[in-house]
Amino acid sequence: MLYRLTFALNHEEIVTMEMTSDKDDIIVATEEAFDVIEKEYGANVVLNLVAFNLLKVDATNKQ
Repeated sequence: MLYRLTFALNHEEIVTMEMTSDKDDIIVATEEAFDVIEKEYGANVVLNLVAFNLLKVDATNKQ
């Protein structure tokens, strides 16, 4: 499954990235998203997220 992960590091910095997961369940995919953020930006960022969004992308609608 393809997910678009968007989160705010602070009030000025917003990060958007795509991640893939074999999990179709949004709750498990959210746990994986937090793992991705922790690996890329550190555990402190995960604890201090200003905003977070995980959107499932319909991979069958590729253009």
